Amino acid sequence: MTSEHHECRVTVDGAAPALVLLLRDAARIATEHGREWVTTQDVFAALIADEQAPLWWPRVGKPRLTADEPVNVVRADLEGDTVPLPYNEFRSLVAEWNSDSPTIGEPATPATVSYEISGPTAAKLIAAIEQS
Repeated sequence: MTSEHHECRVTVDGAAPALVLLLRDAARIATEHGREWVTTQDVFAALIADEQAPLWWPRVGKPRLTADEPVNVVRADLEGDTVPLPYNEFRSLVAEWNSDSPTIGEPATPATVSYEISGPTAAKLIAAIEQS
């Protein structure tokens, strides 16, 4: 007998610990809004939940932190009012920070994502995922 509810289980091997925190925050946000699914919107909301912009975000009249800088750098000269960014500039900035260089302590094998879906329209959901 098929369940009337959908179940989706996702396993990520090789995730950075910060991603675990992000997904937990997204799950909390989904629950707070009465949802039992974590959606992309919940992940976006978790990404911007901190009122302080990330240190790498451009600041008015300040030098721009580059991807070559240490990730955990704390520099007072990089604090201040943030620069508004159009979407295309934000995408470029994120692409710049998503460098090809490996970080120290990465897992020995590449990251993978696997999933299982069950429910009345599971076949359609699986087909949509596999098409992308």
